[in-house]
Amino acid sequence: MPITEQAKQRMDMNGSDSAVFSRRAMLHCAACAGAAGTLPAAFAAHAAGAAPALAGKEAVHEFPYGAVRLTGGRIKRQYDQVHAHYLALDNDRVLKVFRENAGLPAPGPNMGGWYDQDGFVPGLTLGQYISGLARLGAATGDKAAHAKVAALVDGFGKAFVRASNPYAGPKAQAQWAAYVMDKYVVGMIDAYRLSGVEQAKTLLPIIIEKCRPYISPVSRDRIGKVNPPYDETYIMSENLFHVADITGDDKYRQMAIHYLLDKEWFDPLAAGQDVLPEKHAYSHTIALSSGAQAYLHLGDAKYRKALENAWKFMEPQRFASGGWGPEEQFVHLHQGKLAASLQSSKAHFETPCGAFADLKLARYLIRFTGEPVYGDGLERTLYNTMLASRMPDSDGGYPYYSDYGSKGEKRYYHQKWPCCSGTLVQGVADYVLNLYFHDDDALLVNMYAPSEVKWDRPGGAVEVVQETDYPAADKVRLTVRKPGNGRFAMKLRIPAWSKGATIAVNGKARPATPGQLAIVDRVWKAGDTIDLVLPQPLRTLAIDDQNPNLQALMRGAVMYVGINPWEGIENQVVALPRALQSMPGQPEAYRTSVDGRDLVFVPYHAVDTERTATYFKTA
Repeated sequence: MPITEQAKQRMDMNGSDSAVFSRRAMLHCAACAGAAGTLPAAFAAHAAGAAPALAGKEAVHEFPYGAVRLTGGRIKRQYDQVHAHYLALDNDRVLKVFRENAGLPAPGPNMGGWYDQDGFVPGLTLGQYISGLARLGAATGDKAAHAKVAALVDGFGKAFVRASNPYAGPKAQAQWAAYVMDKYVVGMIDAYRLSGVEQAKTLLPIIIEKCRPYISPVSRDRIGKVNPPYDETYIMSENLFHVADITGDDKYRQMAIHYLLDKEWFDPLAAGQDVLPEKHAYSHTIALSSGAQAYLHLGDAKYRKALENAWKFMEPQRFASGGWGPEEQFVHLHQGKLAASLQSSKAHFETPCGAFADLKLARYLIRFTGEPVYGDGLERTLYNTMLASRMPDSDGGYPYYSDYGSKGEKRYYHQKWPCCSGTLVQGVADYVLNLYFHDDDALLVNMYAPSEVKWDRPGGAVEVVQETDYPAADKVRLTVRKPGNGRFAMKLRIPAWSKGATIAVNGKARPATPGQLAIVDRVWKAGDTIDLVLPQPLRTLAIDDQNPNLQALMRGAVMYVGINPWEGIENQVVALPRALQSMPGQPEAYRTSVDGRDLVFVPYHAVDTERTATYFKTA
């Protein structure tokens, strides 16, 4: 499709010709397109945790992919299922829409739904599939995942360079140009950094310059969830900062700065103004990740403050799951819209997209502050949203909403291959980033799941093994397998909801304070243990301050739901949690009698196709 006159006027937001797509660059990309990705020095450096010098300070740091390994439990089961599902996606089918757009042979069946040329956002999620597979490959050492990443980059690159239009269909170009480009870009970033595909680095500037004529020259806000073009230019900056790091070209850093949504979003948030109501919830939450990278790259504390205040303003917006709502829009809570959503079929949270954005925000805030409150939020969101997502089918059926009404069901989205098919693989692949953090002298244990962590530090290699059945059980054991020089601390997050938590170092017990980090600072030797007992009391959370007796059931961080609810249950009083009794032989199930009927509660993440109710009248 030829470039329009309007697009020509947008060729460079600063009036220069730097955005013009050069034929030389196209030929260079075509020449490299056939080269399969190998692991270059850049990959080795990134895998070891190397990063460019940053201006913003971190209290703790993430571990690189590959340093943390899941060894069992429910989180690993979903992790392995998602890994297998995306590895098995047919390459020809995924690439078909791009090959058709370029006039190349396009074998394989159509994807259908959002993804095809006449779909809602053609080709939207390819970059996310590449990104997620690269992360899974780096985390697990799966060579097949890296090979698939290289093949998809190769097929995409050949088609992208040949096509006259960078977008695989008219709707992607017309209503979501910036968003789609951002997904292309993140795929290439992770293919290069994590799978070692050099071709992906070559494609990065070509993708950006070829897409820029179709993108608004100024960053503009999106109001609500309707009225395209959605555009969402303000979500691009996070990955543009990464492109600047990879290419060494400052123009991408300047482009990242240019598209930060300062006036409408970061400036008022930093000043303590709640500007959430009526904002599109997912896109503005994911834009906070752009603010996080702005803080890291520019050192401007306003971006960190904006993230901290956004988290504070988002807390009352959350359902018990940790997800915010209703639908994809922040609300005016004083108008009672969160509780009202239960009666309007809008009592749901956009997941996995929303969960992906929320988990990234929590990790950034842990990195910036080291505070356990963000770990508490991360844990609740992970268990009750991303982990609770229904597994996709073989033909593009993917979860989209988590439904918290009185007749909730885990349905697939009504169209195939929606945006959540992309964030699902990225979000699950990132589970390994959520468990542990570190500074120079301490290992922070943020989540409790069967796992191993390897920490390369100046004092020698440290390896710690975590054994637990949490959250089904209350006990966690950490064992030092390799101590390095032994001189480091371990910090364990004690959730604010806990009561009676204790830790024991080599059998010597002491209490732990809820809402704080339990710090054990000693000289470690191989075989030393920490035993954490973390009782998970049943409790309730009200949907909002205006409806204190409309409550959901929680056990620790996990949201419990009533399964197979009957007509009218939303009008009956359920004495939660005091009326509940444990189900015999089932540590994660409870029952009560409501007017002579059995009502059974199980973790929301354990539900598959049963109907559920989340909120109940308790008085």
